[in-house]
Amino acid sequence: MGRSRRKYKQSRTKVRVGLPKKNPRLFKPSFSVPPKLLQSLAYEPKWDDQGTVNYNYNSFGVASDPNFLPPQTDDSIDSGSELEEDDLKSALGKKRRDGKTVAPQPLTAMQRFHIGRLVEKYGDDYKSMLLDIKLNPMQHSVGTLQKLCMRYHMYQNKNPLILTK
Repeated sequence: MGRSRRKYKQSRTKVRVGLPKKNPRLFKPSFSVPPKLLQSLAYEPKWDDQGTVNYNYNSFGVASDPNFLPPQTDDSIDSGSELEEDDLKSALGKKRRDGKTVAPQPLTAMQRFHIGRLVEKYGDDYKSMLLDIKLNPMQHSVGTLQKLCMRYHMYQNKNPLILTK
């Protein structure tokens, strides 16, 4: 009689992949304040051991929860049903009745890095940006590059997750 398939599979060696070992003597803090933010502060804030985490984050000028950022105030908005319909249209990317559009999202850190290099080299020449394979590895189209550069210039040195006083 032949050997069973289960027995054959159990006798085979398996490659066991382990995670890299952590160094117990190396301490990495879970939060670090960006150096640009520290330079912009007039005084050096200290972490208050007796204070809450939200209080300490606010003293450093960092949003403790980016989902609870204060909304952009616009006094002309009232709570009408027509406006909700306009919000739905803008969310779907259609033209609103009042002509307003949703503000474009800020670029991520990696997008700022890549688009910044393209803007430094080519300025507003989107056709040359399109043809540069090394600096444009995602091979964005001319229209996409225009939108990315517009967002780059709009939020060039601003990070919306860092609160300004």
